[in-house]
This record gives sequence, C-alpha cells and structure tokens, in this order.
Amino acid sequence: MLRCGQKTIIFLINNGGYTIEVEIHDGPYNVIKNWNYTGLVDAIHNGEGKCWTAKVFCEEDLVEAIETATGSKKDSLCFIEVIAHKDDTSKELLEWGSRVSAANSRPPNPQ
Repeated sequence: MLRCGQKTIIFLINNGGYTIEVEIHDGPYNVIKNWNYTGLVDAIHNGEGKCWTAKVFCEEDLVEAIETATGSKKDSLCFIEVIAHKDDTSKELLEWGSRVSAANSRPPNPQ
C-alpha cells in the first residue's frame, strides 16, 4: 500500500482479545498478545513513503485523528488504532455468542 502511494484510512479496532469467542468457547487460547499495532505500521513504514499513525482512546481523540487524516495528512496512508474496552459490545452480540455456544455443545446428530 505504501509502495503504491495509497491514500487510505485504516481503522483497527483493538479490544485486546476475542470477546465473542470467549462467549462461544472460553479457554486460554483466547488470551492474545496485544501488539503495538501503530508501532508495527511505523516499523514497516520506516520513513519511506507517506504514512501517518495514531492511537486513540476516546471519542475526542478519534474525532481529532479523523480530522487529521482527512485534512493535513490526506495525502498519506493513515492507520488509526482505536482502543476499546474488551467487553465493549452489544448485548445482542453477547447473547448470540451464548446461543452459538449452546448449539456447539450439543452432541452430533447421527444420520
């Protein structure tokens, strides 16, 4: 993307884990290493091409990052990591995860 001069805005929503997977089938495999994603993009970028990264923690930060990405950095590839709480999801999605878990725990239907 950098090599081709992409002028894209990428949002990575980082809740530090697999909230829905935990609801479906909990286990130690759902505990993941939380990378510094903006740091990874900066390392890949390494000062070549036009790239800008930001890590945001609240709505105000997000608004400011979007204004920057669409304003002064609009000629760059923009990567915005949005930090969200691990349980920040809808009640309906959590309920869906529980229903999938119940369906997955049924014994196979012999045919």
